[in-house]
Amino acid sequence: MDNVDLRETSGVVLAYLGDSIWELNIRKYWISKGLNLHNLNKRVKNCVNAKKQSELYREIFPMLEEKFKMLGNRAKNGNIKSFPKSCSVQEYREATAFEALIAGFYVEGRDELIELAIKLCVEEK
Repeated sequence: MDNVDLRETSGVVLAYLGDSIWELNIRKYWISKGLNLHNLNKRVKNCVNAKKQSELYREIFPMLEEKFKMLGNRAKNGNIKSFPKSCSVQEYREATAFEALIAGFYVEGRDELIELAIKLCVEEK
């Protein structure tokens, strides 16, 4: 992904990539815990939804370097045309920003930031 410039690529396009990266990493995490399919699906759904991703975005945003904050803001304010009924418009915008950040971390090779987000998602609070 050397040809992806985070400053030039649409935040919504990055969110499209980040969505798949996030789900793959969450699935890998829970599979590594030896869960059966029913429990896998339940745990994955708890992490791969707009409400949870919105919470994660708000939790990690203050910790980020400026370039990732700019990416998150750009994605959050991107040209999103439709919104699901399962969450608020704000939550969906933040979830989109979160997914764009995951793509940004992936493109930059910042696996430790993806791992941090996974840890925050799966920890019992």
